[in-house]
This record gives sequence, C-alpha cells and structure tokens, in this order.
Amino acid sequence: MLGILTTNTGCKKILEQTPRNSTYAEVYWQSARDCNSAIAGNYSLLRKALTDPGSFDNNAFKYYMYGDAETTASSYFTMNYNGDGLEGIQGGDFTFQYNIETLGDWTNFYKVIAMSNLVLKKVAAIDDKKLANDVEDVQQFKNKIMGQALFIRAFTYFELTKVYGDVPLVTESYEDVIHAPQLPRADRMEVMKQIEEDCHQAMNMLGWGYETNGERAVTANRGSVYALLAHLYLWRATTTNLASDVPVAADVNSADTTLKTLIARGGYTLQDTTNYGAQFIGQSTESIFEIAMSEANLEGASRHIGLAFLTDKYVEGFGKTPRFWVPDSYINTHYKVAVEARGEGWVYYNNNWEWMNLIVFGSKYYIEDDAGQREDVTDLSDAQDGFAYVYYADIDDYKFELIGYGADAKDVRYRNNFDAGGTQGLMCVKYRNVTYRNPSRKTDPYMSNNLVMFRLSDMMLLQAEVALYKNNLNDAVNIINFFRDRNNSASDRVKVSDGKDALMYQYMIERGREMYLEGQLYFDLVRTRMCREFIPWLSDSRFKLGGFFWPIVPTLFQDNGNLTQTLYWRGKL
Repeated sequence: MLGILTTNTGCKKILEQTPRNSTYAEVYWQSARDCNSAIAGNYSLLRKALTDPGSFDNNAFKYYMYGDAETTASSYFTMNYNGDGLEGIQGGDFTFQYNIETLGDWTNFYKVIAMSNLVLKKVAAIDDKKLANDVEDVQQFKNKIMGQALFIRAFTYFELTKVYGDVPLVTESYEDVIHAPQLPRADRMEVMKQIEEDCHQAMNMLGWGYETNGERAVTANRGSVYALLAHLYLWRATTTNLASDVPVAADVNSADTTLKTLIARGGYTLQDTTNYGAQFIGQSTESIFEIAMSEANLEGASRHIGLAFLTDKYVEGFGKTPRFWVPDSYINTHYKVAVEARGEGWVYYNNNWEWMNLIVFGSKYYIEDDAGQREDVTDLSDAQDGFAYVYYADIDDYKFELIGYGADAKDVRYRNNFDAGGTQGLMCVKYRNVTYRNPSRKTDPYMSNNLVMFRLSDMMLLQAEVALYKNNLNDAVNIINFFRDRNNSASDRVKVSDGKDALMYQYMIERGREMYLEGQLYFDLVRTRMCREFIPWLSDSRFKLGGFFWPIVPTLFQDNGNLTQTLYWRGKL
C-alpha cells in the first residue's frame, strides 16, 4: 500500500501530510476499517498474482495457463502462434522467453504471502480496546480477518507447490525487508504440511455462512477452507511418490471425510441447468470460492483467456480468427455420440464393384429394406481414404445407410459452452459476459466473469475420484452417471463391469466436460495419471522426475543466492 502511495503522490505531499493508508503501526492497524482494508488488499494481490500477464500484450491469464494450457494442442484447446511462443508449453517446453519470464516468475505470489503474514501479525497485536467501538465481538472480528489471511496464504502456497513443486516457505512477517533471510526452496511435503496446518487453523476461525450477500463466495469461509483441503489431500495422496500409482490411503480417507462434511454442511446447491452459465458470472449458489472480477466495480479483465477464444460474433472489433480455439479432437473424445448419416461408396456384389453413394462417417454400416428392416453389414465393410468399401453378395431391394458419430448437441454443457463462428475449430463461449468501457462505440471490451476457484460440481466429482481410489466402483458409477443424466448427455452410462481403469478414464472425460477451462484439468490429469492418455509429451520417465513442474525464471537467483532451479529443468535453461 505504501508503494502504491509513493507511486501516485508527489514527494512534497508525502512529506507534508500523514499518509492515509500508511502501514506504519502508529498510524495504521488502529481500527476495524484498517483491518478490512488490509484483507481486501490481500484479495486484490491474489487476483493480480492469478491474472497478471506481465508486461506483454497477451491473453495469458496465469491461472488458466497453469491449469489448462499444458494439456497439448489436441487435448483441450489449441493456441495460434502470436509471436511470443506461448503455444510452446503445449508441447512440454516451458522455456520460451515469454513463458519463463511470466509464468516462471512467482514474485506476485510471494507478495500475496507477505501481505497475509503482515495481516496475521498486525491484527493479532491490535489492542482489543481499539476495535471495541467498531465491532460487537472483537475476537470474532479478529478471527474472521485472520482466518481469511490464513486461507489466502494456504491457497497461494497450494498454487505454488502445484506449479513449481518445492518453493520457499515464508510464514513470518519481516519489518526490515532488506535484512529478511534469503530462504531456499522447501520440500513440497513440508509446504503441503503448512497448507494443511493453515487450513485447520482457518477452519476454526471462520464460519460456514456470510454476514452479507455481497460476501458470498468472494470472501473465504469455512466451506472455502474445506474445498482447499479436499484438493490438497488428493494432490498429496497421488504426488507424494511420483514413482508409484498407488495413492496414500490416509490422504484419500481425509479427502473423503472432508468432501462429505463440505457437501453436507456447506449449504451449496447446484446451478439449475435452465440457467446454465450463471455459475461462471459469479456468486452463484454452487460457488464456494471465487475471485471478484466484476466490471461493475471496474475489476473486469481485458486479457481474460475467454476473450482469446471469441471472434467478432461476440465482441465488436474482433476478427474471424481467435487466438485460442477448441480442436475437433476434444469434441470427439468428450462429446462424440452415434448419429445417422446417409452417404455413398463402393460395394462389391455379383463379382463387380459398383458405386453406391456411401460416404464414411463412422464405423457402423447397415442395409435397410423397403420395409425398414436393417441388417448390420459392419463386418463386411472396410473404411479407407474417406470411403466405405462394403462386401455384400445380394443387395436387391436394399438401400445403404451409415451409422456414424457427431457431437452430443443435447448435452447442456456442449450447447452452452461452445459455438462455431471462427476460422478454426469451435469457440469456447463459457466466458462471454463482455462489457464495453466505451458502450456507445462498443470499444474497450472487458470480461466480467468472476474467477471461480471452487464450486460444488467440482467437489461432487472429486467424490467419484475418491471412490475409485477406494475401489468403491458403484459410488463412482453413480456420480458419473448423475452428471450425465443431469446434463442430458447422450453418452453411454458407465457400469461397474466396465472396470476401474475404464471408469477412471470416463471420470476424467466427465471432469473434462464439467471443468473445461476452469484452471484444473492439467492438475487433474497429473493427479489421476490420466496424463498418459491426454498429454503425450509427459512420459513416465519425465513424470517421475517431476517434469510437469515449471522452472523458475533465472533472474530470481539474482535476488536470492540460496535458490536452485526446479530439478527437471536444471541444465535446460
């Protein structure tokens, strides 16, 4: 806060008056207003850390880059070249100059942590008498502020350790920054232990509800803490030993009880599918924690990743070619269902080949007589070069029909999240709440969607993952099929007889539908080991070396001589 003040105020005025927002103890930290202002600043720093693309004019929205972009150009979305090399991460190379200078820099995250540490230190030390005139219950007020600071610190460290693995662990606030210790990277197990401790402490300080409707989801409560803990336990369960696919049973059990408590006591309800999309604008009934980014408060994003998918069909002045687009391969793996289509092709009968107008559109072939009776001739068919070659001896009074595949147009998520209109693939329109700062001319577009971190659908799906780890296949089947029924999916319903491996794949397909572009899929794939199916560049050997973690920008070593490069990336930068 003092840095902002210095930047925006002349030196003479600084010398002539007492800074209104000074963090000096004798001026600041004297009232409830000071405390509320400080925690609001903490949230603001967190938003900056998750969204700031650096000095480059780019659509790089950090949270989504870390959580979605590394999943290759064919898995979830594809980046068009834009001169910065951002698309390089989809091939597993995180060392392009732009990528390492922005996504490899954790500085903004440590600003969040420093602010959390400051809040924790200062609020605890405030004389209760100074707050008594402002609040009815001083200790409850202090707990609410400090509980949020603990959550923010824990959440920030969770993001850091998922992205970088081992990271410096700072839990003290240093008055003299110049003489603060230069800390090395702490083992990620130690970092996750600290996250767990922070969450348990915050859990006891925060309640389940909100004091005002304006606080819903955008301020942390006990539900936010439980959601973070659930993700922490599952991440730790499956990444403690990178050489093993067997999760840590104790952490799986902890995730199980945490999720059950959260869902039973949190008071969250799923967004009605008739109003699908409201959960991504903000403060819906199913949202557990999100970052406020409403343009109504001038907190919208001009570089939101959602804008990178949109064309002039949605945003005035945009072109026909989006920077990012949804490849057909994603649609084929996640929304491919059987459809009927008639075509043409070669048929061999009566010792001759004849052109029968049958074009390949799938793998099932039928002939149908005039009475509508069908006969499956799939075994007599061979699809090559876009044509169907059908070997059939008697075709009198028969016509040919092809059963093929297409997108599941009935699925609520497909209908609402994707649209045609660009020169390549489909657009993701999940984030399309665009507001113009110059509305009369429709210029200066800003995205006004809150950044959703945790929501109820996420937690319910995690229960299926827990069930699979515990070999409770029936529970996993029920959860996966619940989401398919709820969203009117035409996909086959899964069965216990499909087996654990196939169910884990279908679970990841369901998360890929539900959580598309919510900053989680990359970590989901790492956690479940489904990266083997969706991330070709992440080999088992690279995985065991922690090759999914990011390197850190070399300039960080200039300020801290105790730092070392991420293990996998040593010698590669």
